[in-house]
Amino acid sequence: MTLQRYDPQRLDQFALRLVDLAAMLREMANSSREHGLADLPLHDKKALEWCAKLEDWLHKARADLEVRIHQARARRRALAAGQ
Repeated sequence: MTLQRYDPQRLDQFALRLVDLAAMLREMANSSREHGLADLPLHDKKALEWCAKLEDWLHKARADLEVRIHQARARRRALAAGQ
């Protein structure tokens, strides 16, 4: 697994990709509802596993971001105090 650098734009692109996937699921739910389909058999085991892993990954990434934010604030304060 390679560590990738994400700037705010790349984070937005990733988020929008996930939003697009969620929108597709919502469209499927609405279509099922509109056409009176009570259920749709799906093989969801892997997708649910990926979602759980994504959730774990995001919690860790968010924590890493918070640490970097605190470090950046501390550096700015140290620079301001040294002036």
